[in-house]
Amino acid sequence: MEPKRRAFVMGSNGSPGNTQLRYALKDVERMRNALSNERCGFEVQTSNLEWNIWNVYEQLSHIVSSCNSDDTFICHFSGHGYLVKGSLFLLWNDSDRNNVPHTALSIARIMETLNHCKAENRLLILDCCYAGAVVNMSKNGDEATVNEIVIKPDNYIVLMAADRLEKAREIEELQGSFLTANICAAIGEKSNEADIDGDGRISIDDLKKFLRKKFQEYNEKLSEEYHVPLPFPYGQDRVEFFLTLPSSNSLPIENVISSKETLPYQALDSFSKKTADFFFARKQVVKDLQEALEKSNFVLLIGNSGSGKSSVVKAALTPELDKNGWLVLEPIVPWGEPVSYLKYEITQRLFEEREKNQEIHSIIETNGLVSIIENIPGEQQILIIVDQFEEVFTLCSKKLEQRKFIELLTQVADTSFSRLKVVVTLRADFVEDCLNHKPLAALIQNQSVWIPDLEKDDLKDVIVEPAKKLNYSFDEGLPESIIEEVSQEENFLPLLQFALTELWKHRDQKNKKITATQYLKQGRILGLLNSRSEEIYQGFNEQEKILTKRILLKLVRTGIGNKDTRQRQPKQKLLAIAGDNSEQQIAIQNVLNKLIKERLLVTGNDSEGVAWIDLAHEALMERWEQFSLWCKENRELRRLCDKVEDYYKDWLESKKDSMFLIMGGVLLQVEEKWLDMEEEFSAEAKEFKEFYELSKSAQDMPEEYLKQKLE
Repeated sequence: MEPKRRAFVMGSNGSPGNTQLRYALKDVERMRNALSNERCGFEVQTSNLEWNIWNVYEQLSHIVSSCNSDDTFICHFSGHGYLVKGSLFLLWNDSDRNNVPHTALSIARIMETLNHCKAENRLLILDCCYAGAVVNMSKNGDEATVNEIVIKPDNYIVLMAADRLEKAREIEELQGSFLTANICAAIGEKSNEADIDGDGRISIDDLKKFLRKKFQEYNEKLSEEYHVPLPFPYGQDRVEFFLTLPSSNSLPIENVISSKETLPYQALDSFSKKTADFFFARKQVVKDLQEALEKSNFVLLIGNSGSGKSSVVKAALTPELDKNGWLVLEPIVPWGEPVSYLKYEITQRLFEEREKNQEIHSIIETNGLVSIIENIPGEQQILIIVDQFEEVFTLCSKKLEQRKFIELLTQVADTSFSRLKVVVTLRADFVEDCLNHKPLAALIQNQSVWIPDLEKDDLKDVIVEPAKKLNYSFDEGLPESIIEEVSQEENFLPLLQFALTELWKHRDQKNKKITATQYLKQGRILGLLNSRSEEIYQGFNEQEKILTKRILLKLVRTGIGNKDTRQRQPKQKLLAIAGDNSEQQIAIQNVLNKLIKERLLVTGNDSEGVAWIDLAHEALMERWEQFSLWCKENRELRRLCDKVEDYYKDWLESKKDSMFLIMGGVLLQVEEKWLDMEEEFSAEAKEFKEFYELSKSAQDMPEEYLKQKLE
């Protein structure tokens, strides 16, 4: 039976009077139109103005009972929320505020109905005041105590317009509510902006990040009294939940690996907790890490690029510590603002009361990390993982921020009997940078675990065992041939994983074999990343090829000599390469979609919900010959552009303090190279040019006049 997409959209302006809403019924109509659009493909049923609450319950039960296991179901309410003894009710057309429990819709009853829905994906949208009360309700209608059974979604998601003590409100300029208006925008006219991961569809995760972004944009414009609450989700979906169908403008997806398919090999990606069952070898390294953590609160895992550092901590160490009762926080990648990401991860994982976030951040700033951990009840060991620690030196331009981050982490090493531990992964060629920081220098000498080269037996496990987990085998002698090819090469593991992923895509499914024939057909392991990347690149038209080069070079931080690193960028910054050219914007989106689908790029979101794009692995810069050649072009110019961007960012963050303008030798270099830099900056050239010219004129400008100009 063909899976169906069903939706029940209901709402009410409430009973007549001063508190009657103006736009709830308009929101119902807006949501109906958005979901029934061919982009979403839902069969939508709406409530009737003549219905009472029993008609609503009956219709909801009827739709729920007709859902099959492969279906998708959305239930949406827009209107008044009302609390009675901590229990949430949804006011209907004839609800009596003096007798709410008997004349309004009970959210407990609605959620209980949804618990029995067979649909694989289920979403309840509550666009009303106090929606977050569903998180704290007991089955008897009172506020839940710690020991009571709390009503909660059973494998479905509730998306709420406000927390349990917050009021949602109608917005005149939107002619409706913030939540409904922005959901409809995300799945409608702003779907390109809302497609965070660039796969051509809007998922629940995309929507969550889009709503956070719009929440920030909206509230920044208004005084606090007019702020809207942040919508937030509660519950867990069974599989990835898409609100829209694949876009007609997106690339074909016939050859894309299904999100439900199990992949035993990870291409250029690292292994994670989800793929830990397929991660083999490095057992001794994991053992060494565990022993080091018993002796010390701070441990560095050091290895060459491509040695598997990230996979070790995410797919091997983390599951082991989980089994032993540890709380392991999601790995932090420093990027440009490491202290902010560290604070965010700690507050998100360790503290449920969001209103206390600022207080916790202040305590961390003043007293360090250990003081926070000591205030968390229990005896559970807590681990912070900082992956790709070298980004502190390459992407964080502020020396003060660098020092603060290093100080916060290394202070943990000096604390006796702490429940808090820290593991950082570091590329071996950045050890020298660490030695310039006194706290790190001593720790590298005494508290480091180094990743050695893989032995041949371990290497065979890496090749054979993941496939064996899925009842596949290799042709006899094929693993040995692969080992012979790669074992003399440095830093070959990313190339090996990429090649094994390609072999897996073309496996003999009938005989459950990975064959020597396919191995010979696709070419040598060491050259496959280059040939496959080139094949993808040659599939682009001329405009897309030009944009591919520009996108990829934006994702490289050009170092001194040949010491380049990845540099993830906000997705919007990459899209901005096109400026206002809509044709180029579509082309950039198509390039990003393709490179992400082919796993040459990866995407995610930062702590503010902003989408980013990154190279899947540094091996791409070295092993794709065309990309390597691009990286060698105009190195000094690109390094200078990076410096100007750093200056510009710091200047904006300092509220345009003249102390942060470009000065000295850097300014002289910019003057000399500006015309070439302007071409490199392209669509962003105008803002950088204004910054450069202001920096230039500031050299001779009286301070008071400069302040006026900046204002």
